[in-house]
Amino acid sequence: MGGYNSGGWNATGRPTTGEVPRIDVNRLNKAGALREGFTGAWRWNFDEGLSKVHIRTLVDRVMLSGDDAYDPYAEMVLIIWEAGRFGGQRPFFICPDCGGRKLHLYRLGHFACRECHDLSFQSQRERESDRAQSRANKIRRRLGGETGWHRVPRKPKGMHFRTYVRLIGKILEADAVTDRYAAKRFNL
Repeated sequence: MGGYNSGGWNATGRPTTGEVPRIDVNRLNKAGALREGFTGAWRWNFDEGLSKVHIRTLVDRVMLSGDDAYDPYAEMVLIIWEAGRFGGQRPFFICPDCGGRKLHLYRLGHFACRECHDLSFQSQRERESDRAQSRANKIRRRLGGETGWHRVPRKPKGMHFRTYVRLIGKILEADAVTDRYAAKRFNL
């Protein structure tokens, strides 16, 4: 029973959004890469490593190309600009597969949105106890402490005591979820 590649908890075989290169229209806009006539390269990080995409911006579209040795590509992606809530313009990609308005496109053979590539989020593969520890560690970092099981950081200077007590209560609740899972898992 078990063994290499035998599956496991929530092993759907679907890649997650962190395992696939992603391009973000807002980051491109902030960097000035959506100005008409822009030509340049964009590096992206993802769980599997580094990659680079070449960008050439035309009037209402972006040419995304790569010269990877194993997978060269060149694709056009439409961009629409919509009025922002408080003025200005906000860019969106148009997914080449479904035609939906998207902020991120993922490259898995070609550029498309998360739904078209059937990608899941990493958090969807976590157990309840893992999600609880992620929440607790996030609060520990917010309080200036270190991540780790059952570590309670000191109250930061300037934080109201009532807020600190509320956050410590959330840490203790999350640790209790992890304790219950460990007790059930190891028959304690």
